[in-house]
Parts: sequence; structure tokens; C-alpha cells
Amino acid sequence: MKSQIYLAIFLAVAGFAPPAQSQQIDWTLEEFQPNVPYGGRADTIAVNPSDNRIMFVASESGGLFKTTDGGTHWSHVDTLGAYYTSAVAYVTSDILLATATDRFSVRNDGGGIWRSSDGGVTWSHIPSPSLGGPRDLRFDAREISIAPDTGDIFVATSYGVAKSSDQGASWIVRGPINFAAISVAAQSGNLVIAGSNDSRLSTKVIRSDDGGATWAATNFPVPVSFPVPVFDLHALAASPLDAKTFYAYGDPDFFVSEDGGVNWSKIVPTFSRGPQDFCGGIGFVKPLATPTGLTVWLGNRCTVAKLVAPQISGTSRFDYSGPVIQSTVDHWDTRDMAFRTHGPDTGAPILLATDGGVHRTSDGGANWMLTGSGPNGYNALQISEVKGQWIDNAANYDLYITVQDNGIWASGDGGLTWPPPNAGAEGVNIDMQKHVPSPADSVVTVTACGPCANGIGGRVFSQTYGAAFSGLHQWADPPGPAGAGHPTSIFNSFHDQGVDGAPGGFLKGFAATHDLGSNWTQHAVVPEDRRDIPKLTAIRVGHRQLPVQYQAIRTGFDATRDFEIVHLVRLTMNRPSTMASVYFPAMNGFGGIGISPPDWNWHQGVFGVDPKDSQHLIAPDVINGKIMESHDGGDNWSEIPGLTSLITDAGRFQSNAGASPFNVGIFPAFPFDVGPFPFASHVSFSSDDPNSVAIGTQQNGLFVSRDRGATWTKVPNSERATAITSVDWMSPTDAFVSTLGRGLWKLTGSRVVTSVRPLCVIQSCRIKYIFKGDPSPDRFKRGIVVFEGEIMGARVEAGVLRELSVTPQTSLGFVGAPVKLAIRYTNQRAGIIGIEANKAFALPSGRLLTGLALDERGELFGAIYTSGRIPLSDKSAKRRDVRTADARSVLQQNRSPTLSKPYISLSATGKGMDNLKPEDPLTLTGERMPSGAALEIVLDGRAIGKAEGDRGGFLKTIMIKAPRELGPHTLIVRDANTKQTIDGASFVVRHRDTE
Repeated sequence: MKSQIYLAIFLAVAGFAPPAQSQQIDWTLEEFQPNVPYGGRADTIAVNPSDNRIMFVASESGGLFKTTDGGTHWSHVDTLGAYYTSAVAYVTSDILLATATDRFSVRNDGGGIWRSSDGGVTWSHIPSPSLGGPRDLRFDAREISIAPDTGDIFVATSYGVAKSSDQGASWIVRGPINFAAISVAAQSGNLVIAGSNDSRLSTKVIRSDDGGATWAATNFPVPVSFPVPVFDLHALAASPLDAKTFYAYGDPDFFVSEDGGVNWSKIVPTFSRGPQDFCGGIGFVKPLATPTGLTVWLGNRCTVAKLVAPQISGTSRFDYSGPVIQSTVDHWDTRDMAFRTHGPDTGAPILLATDGGVHRTSDGGANWMLTGSGPNGYNALQISEVKGQWIDNAANYDLYITVQDNGIWASGDGGLTWPPPNAGAEGVNIDMQKHVPSPADSVVTVTACGPCANGIGGRVFSQTYGAAFSGLHQWADPPGPAGAGHPTSIFNSFHDQGVDGAPGGFLKGFAATHDLGSNWTQHAVVPEDRRDIPKLTAIRVGHRQLPVQYQAIRTGFDATRDFEIVHLVRLTMNRPSTMASVYFPAMNGFGGIGISPPDWNWHQGVFGVDPKDSQHLIAPDVINGKIMESHDGGDNWSEIPGLTSLITDAGRFQSNAGASPFNVGIFPAFPFDVGPFPFASHVSFSSDDPNSVAIGTQQNGLFVSRDRGATWTKVPNSERATAITSVDWMSPTDAFVSTLGRGLWKLTGSRVVTSVRPLCVIQSCRIKYIFKGDPSPDRFKRGIVVFEGEIMGARVEAGVLRELSVTPQTSLGFVGAPVKLAIRYTNQRAGIIGIEANKAFALPSGRLLTGLALDERGELFGAIYTSGRIPLSDKSAKRRDVRTADARSVLQQNRSPTLSKPYISLSATGKGMDNLKPEDPLTLTGERMPSGAALEIVLDGRAIGKAEGDRGGFLKTIMIKAPRELGPHTLIVRDANTKQTIDGASFVVRHRDTE
């Protein structure tokens, strides 16, 4: 069987070189988008006022996209420097505005307001207005609204409402600086309203009747059950027919004000929100004028509906009692809606934005179908993870991705095709062995949501595993709270999984199974809260290779920075039948492991473990702001020379930040300029050759090392791939890269061969030219050389090399000019197809075909044969085997560092904390609390209750509710009198459509 993956091989012109061989790898990163129906979250649509075919879409975390054919095809706007975009709007046919958030730029030159004066071709960042006041948040911007009479522009910002009277060229903040606005609506007559979802504010909607010069609270109803109506980006709207009328969406209801925003009343019963009654979209209201009144389009975060509101005779009011007509949408979680701007059908619906992408309608909005994704260019998929597996005897590389909102996908041909997903609305935590002998040996586990549960399947989720599994089935979790942990593959049928303590069950830590969940035993006792799933490595003791895992755990709380301290624990398995040895590294010189949260997949620990050296670790330190390395299993750490500066572009970006970009202005516990989120968002070693290491970043691209982290280089132009979430190495020079908002990418490295002669010293060569004699290595001036593998065949068309067949995990090198090739992986020799002189390429006895010679036109006319495979680099042969150590040092154990200090724990009733939904009940417990002290429970900066430690230091069990706001939250326990923090923990609330 063959596996085909298309790569572009670019061959640079090379002259004669001295015998010393360069070991330079040229790296390229290109889009490798899956051809699936979905494109990813779209937040805001802007239609050109002169041409309905031209539209811009602001994606949530992928920047701007543009179409010129009404939504069929899209292109990414690379000239906009921001990627966490919120809104986009036309001011004129040529002038556009976009708003964005920037967490990491030191100069804050990405967040706020952007302006284009040439139709979106180029963009300039508007300097942040003078702010003043006590707040120290970065200036970020959200909704845009233009007054219909004056053309004044109002933008909701983290410092209130900004205003421009010159088409966006200059701005002044006119709103209260302590009002973090998320939505704004401007009406005629200088009326403006703004909404906030900041839980600290006593009023959530404010109004101005003088163009924003002064502001007053409104009587907008605030639910008693929860003090935040959760205002969304597009929650507010102004009536096109009455200058005193505004509309609002306050989850889950719609409201109208007929007195300029002072008083509000509910107008529409909530229409269908599905069985979960909570979705992850953006609520919106879109009123449009009609000859007889109004048509109001309503989005309730789940779907969209139309309300026809005729004008009440003799008044300026409208009748909202009519039926709500719900549309049919092929992906729920609606976010925005746009309409035709001119022509005979002005006001007709034209495009719908959802979590799934962009949708078109052919029947006036009654039905909506996805458009523009995959090869058509709208690629804003938020992929939380990509992982692959070699089927060795088939030379096949299977690829798996989990996508926020948009499914779990598997490809059996290295990403060329993606059959429809067969489980889950979304997922996380894919795990499997990197290599299995045959398809029948493949076991893949994943956490699939909709509802969330751990699943197991065979190859590409559709092959049979043994006689028991076909497709993706529910994994048999160990006894205890459902969803407390996720399975990790140690060997093919040996898995462990995190467990939370339960009466009569396992102690908190890990359970293990040797039969895919049928039976479980205690594997390790770890009393701390886990973050992420363990990362696997190995160490050799004598003749045995022992699995080693590193698990990120919460060991405390940094009250100064107001976020968790995360360290590591190491598990070493001596024998499969016994419990693992548990060791807590000293972490000397290291502050804290960072977490890199996709919107709903929280607590992914950002650190890398050398797969063949269990003592070698690389991680960004969010306390000290450095990229660190340990060579003794985490006991001692030191900064990697020059890497922090390289990754942060000499300080242009800060090393870590707070405040989730998806919920800006909500969380006082995460100020923008500090936080647990590292700029270096992912660390990955190649499992087959750990000389290859990659570090992904939030905004500065991808960095690669070919010497196990000693030296690093930036992949050119890789900053186009923003918010990198994972890197999966297919070979030492080929990897797949997932991003949160820019889909899937392919990393390719090609060795620069300046001279063949040094390679012929490593492996004896025989070079044969057809019809031209057999030259010396110095005469091999153009062609392809393969490393760590061999050429199994090739396809030639009109004499020109078009396709190369190589063994799995082969890396390519080149001499000469550019060539674009299709690369196939195979274990079967196929010969040279399409050339009469094929017999001339017959493989000599004891030789491997490792190179092909090309002439100036790219025609194949020669070959290079070697006595063995050519190593990719001199260093690639060093430290390739699993590190060896003595049993005493490997199996050492020590005491948990948290057993001598206060420690709180949060648990969710009947489920794990990774599957928390709005208003879910939470249980707060604590140990080693100050005996008899009056304690205070604080959620996101707001005191919500009292507590007290008993004589034994145990915190009496306290029940609370998870916040209704989606995203990350922080709960702390502090002394009620001194306000000193005792301990704290973070958690994330996800949308209910994962249930």
C-alpha cells in the first residue's frame, strides 16, 4: 500500500563547494487546509455598500477574510497585523474599520482599531487614544456602530466607548473609562447606548444623549439568578425607523426600548435553542425597514429567526406580537448576519456567520448552507490538536485533528482526504502510539464532545480493532466521577488515566488498564489537581526500557500575579503489574509551567519532553518570562541561551499574558499584562528523532531546532500561522502544525546539499549517468538526495521528474534549481515509470537508491547509489537511543510539595472539571487551612461567600455555581480580615452544546 503526500521541494542554485558538508535545513511552512465543510468561527460580516459581491469577515482568532464573488471563494487578509479580530465595518466603499485584541505585543500595536482607506488592501493601526484613569488594561476594541445622521463612528472598547468624527482617522474615548464595553449602538440625534459583560459593574447598559460626552445608567433588567445578562458583541441595535428605539439581546431574551434606552421590555419569547438550552454563538438583533413596518432578524446564540413587526396605526410604535419564523441552518451557533446593501433586493439576507463558518441563502433567509471552506479559502478552523500515526507495514500515515465546534476528523492518506466525522461536535486529547505494525493494531483514544465522553476507535475510526471495535465507541472510564481524566497510551493496550478520589474507589491520581478499560488498578497517587494529560518518554535500566510520564499539576497560587502555579510530577513504571514511582522534581530556578487554552480546551500544559531522554525537558516559564531547559528531570532549570529573545523578537512580544481574548473585559482575575498564557504556545520533540524540536508561538510563528534544542531558527514567514496549538512530526523534517483560528499547516524541511562528495564519505557512493558516463561526485551539480531513507521509485513525464516514491520518514535534500514534486511513501519498489532507460536504474547488489540527477531542464538522467542510508546530519546519530540510567535514580520517590501548605480543590458534581458548563454546581474543599480563621470566597474578583477552617484545618464543604460567562475563571480563598490570598485555582466554563 502507498501513502501519498504532496510537497513542494524548492531547490536553490548551488555552486561548487569545499569538501566540508553544510548541514543547513531550509524550512517552509505552507497552508495544508483540510477539505471539510466547515471553515471556523466567523464573528462579523461587512458588505461593500457599492458591491454586494465584496464582503469582509472578521473571524474570531484567524483575522480577516475577503470575498469578491459573494462568498464562494475567500482569501486571507495578511496585511492586517491582528488576528484576534472582533468586528469589521465599511465606512465608505473604500474606507473600512476593524477591531481587534492583542495580548502579547509590548507596544500594544495589534489591539484596538485598524483602518483601511483602499478597500482593505492595506491596513494601518490607529494609535490608542489617550486613556488616563486608574485602569491598566490594554486598549482593545469590539463592536462598531455608525450614527445614521452624522456619520459619527462609535466603537466599544475596554476603556468605554471611543468616537470618531472624521471617518475613523482620529479617535477620542467618550465613554466611562471604567466601563469595559463589548457592544454599542448609535442612533440619530446623538443617542448612543453601550453594553458590558463585566461582572463587577452594577449596570450593564448605559446611554448617552449627547454623542457620548456624558453617560447614565439605564433600567435594563438584570436577572436575579445571575447578575450578568451576558451581553454579546452584536447584542445592541438601533431602529432604522424611529430615533428613540433600540433593541437588545440579553441572554436568553430580546428587549426593546422606545424611550432612547432608558426603559426596556421583553418583546419576543425565546425561540428554539435546542435540547441544551445554551449555545456558543453570539446573540444579535438586526432590524430592517419594510414598506409596512419592520423585519427583525434575531440570533439567540443557537439559530436565527425572523419577526415581522408591522407599525401600529397612528403611532411610531411597532407590534412585536407576530409569530417568530425560525430559519433552517446547517450549523448551529449563529454569530452575525448581513444583508444586501443596494439594488432592487436591498435588505435581503446575503450571508450568515456561525461557529461553523459562513453560509449563503437562496430563499431570503429561510434556509442557509455552508460555503467557502477548505480549498475555497475561508480557513479559520480552531484546531486544538493534530496527531498522526504510522502504519508501518503499509507505509501509511494516518492523521487526526480535533476542531472546536466542528468535529473530530481522521484522514487515512496523510491529510489528502477527510471522510465525515463519526463522533462528537468537537474534541480534545487525541492519543495513540506513534507506530503500529498493521491497521489492526491501531488503537486511538480521544475525548469527544456532544456530549463529552472519552472514546476509543481503530484506525481512522472506521477500521475494526480486533473483533470488538468498529468506529468510535465510548471508552470504559475507571470508577469515579465521569470525565475526571482522559486516557493516555503507554503501550498499545496499556493505558493510564487521571482519577479523582471517591469513597470506596481510587485515590486521587492515576488508574491503569491493560485491557482497554475492562479492568482498572491504582497506578499512582498524586493529590494535586492535574493540568492536561501526561507526556510520555522512556528511560533504559539495564536491558529494560521503562515508560516515564510527566504530568503538569497545580502546586499553588501566585497572589501577586493572580494565577495558578503549575509544576510537574514524574511517573516511572518499573513493571506493568506494579504502581508507578512518583517523584516531584524540585523545579529549582523555574517559576511555573504555562497553560495554552483554546477557547474551551483549558489547561494544556506547555512543555516538551525528549522522547528518548527522560531527563531532558523544555518549557516556557510564565513566572520568570524565559524559555527554560532541564537535563536532570526537572530538578534544576536554566534559560536556553538566546531563545527567549529570538522567540519574543528581541522583546517586541511579552513572554506571557492574561485575559482570554474571547471574553475581554470580563475577568478581573486576569489583567492583560500578566497571566498564565505563554507566548510560546507549544513545544514538540520528534518522537523518532528528538534532534528535531519545534516551538510554536502566539504571534511570531514557528521555531525549529535540529540539535535537540541547542540552536534555533525561525521558519521564514511562519508568523502567518498564529496561535499554534500543536506540532506533529511525521519525519525529522516534516510536520503538521495546528492553529487556533488559521487551520492546518505543513512544515517541510529540506537539507541543503552543496556537494555530494562528503555524503559519499559517510556512505560509499556509485553515481551513474545514463548515456553520459559515470562522473565523480563533484560533477553531481543538480538533483535530489534522500536522507534516513531510500528512493523506491519515481514517475517521469516527458523526461521531467514529477513524482518520487520514498520509504516512510525519509527526509529530502537538494542540489540545484527548483523542482515541485509529489511525494509518495511506500515500502514497495516501483522502479522509474515513464522513462525508456528504466533498466539503467536497476539497483546494484548491496546498494540503495538515494539520489537522482537532473539536468538544467529538470529531466532525469542519472542516479546515486549508496551502501546504506545517509544520516540527516552528523549529530542525528548521537543520543538517538533511549537514555540509560541506574534503577535507584530512576525509581526514586519523594513527598508532595503541597502537603505542607494550604490547598483547595474544586470538583463538579458527577463530572470532571474539564467538562464544566454554565451554572453547574461546584464543590469547594480545602486542607491545611488556618484553624478558626474567618475566610472569604472570591470568584473573579467578587466576594461570593464566607468560609471557615475547622480545627483540623479542613475547609467546610461549600457549594457554589459555575459562572454563566464562558471562558476562564479564578476562585480564591483569602483571609476575610487581611484580604491575604491563601490559595486559588482556575477553571474554564464551556458552552452547553458540548453536552
